[in-house]
Amino acid sequence: MADKHPTPWSFQPWDVKLCGEDILDENEQKRWARAIFLGGLPYMWRKADVIRELIYDRMELRRGDKVLLLGESIEPCGFVDDVRERIGAEGEIRVIEILEEARQAYFTRRIGVGGQLATWRFNYTSDVPDGHFDTVACLQGVQHTDDWLATGTELLRIMKPGRRIALGEIVLGGHEYMSKIRSDMHIEYIFEKLFSRIGWNLEEAPYYSPEDLLTAFDGLVEDPHVFEWKGIEVFWGRKPA
Repeated sequence: MADKHPTPWSFQPWDVKLCGEDILDENEQKRWARAIFLGGLPYMWRKADVIRELIYDRMELRRGDKVLLLGESIEPCGFVDDVRERIGAEGEIRVIEILEEARQAYFTRRIGVGGQLATWRFNYTSDVPDGHFDTVACLQGVQHTDDWLATGTELLRIMKPGRRIALGEIVLGGHEYMSKIRSDMHIEYIFEKLFSRIGWNLEEAPYYSPEDLLTAFDGLVEDPHVFEWKGIEVFWGRKPA
């Protein structure tokens, strides 16, 4: 009897001859759905070298700078090596890696104060003195804080006046993102199939638009800008001198 509420996995029995009985095992489906979807950040960011260069340029990196990098897969994406090349051995890099915390926030359905899934308060820098870093970049962590006004204020606190903050995100979620997926049946099918086993709905992914960031940083930075390329959204601005 056909499923009353079929999913993309409901018709998999027709493919057992080709793929084997494992494709009917829900635990295997979950394992491979996660394997296919997760782990893509280093691949995508390394392909997006033009945007990485844009971000470094907007950060105005200099030899000897002290730099804070916050986000997901910071080292695997190549950010640490890139920044080190620009600031030299005499510079300082502090990495705040949130990949595993972000994944657990999805799987445990952690909700931030703003009501979005997989968001929380970024309290990573309370031990940092005012003005310690020359520049700060949040790279692939933009969507996980629960309040960009509070987070932006804190990150600017630990920066030197006159220097730039930069945010970069390969976007997952938001109305425009979902519209792109739903514009093609094959793409919609693949995403529905993956997320029916990953453990949370794609529609629930947290999202701060460029307009949201401009609003959050209004009055906090000078000359703010946003830029978008192939689903990567970038924001930067200068801490007032």
